[in-house]
Amino acid sequence: MPRENANTVTDRPRQLRTLPVQLKYVMYLTLTGGFTSLVMIFVMAWFIQRNYNLFMGDELGVSAQVVQIVRHEQRILETWLFILFLFSILTMFIATFLMIRKLTTPIAAIKRQLTLYSRGDWSHKLRLGENDEFKEIESLVNKIRNDVLELKDKFESLP
Repeated sequence: MPRENANTVTDRPRQLRTLPVQLKYVMYLTLTGGFTSLVMIFVMAWFIQRNYNLFMGDELGVSAQVVQIVRHEQRILETWLFILFLFSILTMFIATFLMIRKLTTPIAAIKRQLTLYSRGDWSHKLRLGENDEFKEIESLVNKIRNDVLELKDKFESLP
């Protein structure tokens, strides 16, 4: 029974490690890009606020109606900056997800095929998409497969 408890304890970290690798990197890159975007938007908001404060500080020739209009415009600008931030986060997430997926899909296919080979199932060749990354590895893995099958046939034909 103590062994069962040890397995359940180690299963939890293992579950975290089995998250799709692409989601982990998508989140890292999205957070990095989001932080950069947030800093840029805060800088823009700071300049806008500074300019409005300079304008509002000159109250000598400004009517109350103009002050009200300027404050309304300031709220609109701040709202649009927030919308721009959300849009940039969404765009970064989608773009990063697509890029990482393009890289990790062939890696997952190679890993899957090598797992089959390690179990002794040599019946299938590795096939990657036409425009996939790591296309040159496909021919190497298939050459290894063919060589192993040749050696297997030679070994079985020995008396």
